Amino acid sequence: MRILLTGHRGRLGPSIAQRLLADGHAVRGFDLIDGDDIMDFAAVGRAARETDVIVHVAGRAGDRRAAPADVMAINLIGTSNVLLAAEAEGLRRVVYMSSGRSLGLLERDPDYLPLDDDHRGLPSQPYALAKWLAEEMCAAFTHRTGIDTICLRPVAVFGDEDYARALSAPAPPAAGIWSLGVHIHVLDVADAVAASVGCAASGHARMLLCAADIADRQPTLALVTARLPQVPWRGGDEFGRDPYRALVDIARAQQILGWSPRRIWPGRPNPR
Repeated sequence: MRILLTGHRGRLGPSIAQRLLADGHAVRGFDLIDGDDIMDFAAVGRAARETDVIVHVAGRAGDRRAAPADVMAINLIGTSNVLLAAEAEGLRRVVYMSSGRSLGLLERDPDYLPLDDDHRGLPSQPYALAKWLAEEMCAAFTHRTGIDTICLRPVAVFGDEDYARALSAPAPPAAGIWSLGVHIHVLDVADAVAASVGCAASGHARMLLCAADIADRQPTLALVTARLPQVPWRGGDEFGRDPYRALVDIARAQQILGWSPRRIWPGRPNPR
């Protein structure tokens, strides 16, 4: 399959490109480092010619300083340019790299736990809002054109060096603003992208991507009791059988993509 990968030189792009190439796809990169601007509709359109699928990763990252107007413009207009190029070229699918932050969870407590893809969005911070609105744009685009859109929502993405730094820090990642110990390895994200390209699903879908366990030394239920005891609990016996089970339900990604994460938190006291 011929794939246009935007943002192929960014934080996630190289791992995604390598995974797609390993599957035998022909990958064409599009990145600002090479002078390819996602804000340039004509350039995006030219890059989309003679391709089958666009994997759209390019955008202004949420963990870097940027003017809110730039974050909104680049992430929304850039995504619009990709969708319109896909329509103009008659492509079959767009895979959009959204974020778990589209659910606004760095701004408020979740409505319930474990979290799932049916949780409301409505974030207000620029990056999270742009991701949420881009998902809405994808849904409207699919409704109008019939072109598939798959929105992937990875939580905190770690590479091997990120894990090493986290393990050497005095406090685990669960001590952050949203203290649920979420994480996922970048290679598991790349696997999910590869599955999204070739899966049999049709229409529009949004799905969270998370590791199967939490990034913390204490068990999941102890973490919830200590950090978010006021949040309504929907978990069951599975958290007794699997004491470090993640607080993000990835059932939709597993069902639609046939994907499951393979890597766990490297600091796990008793790895499964």
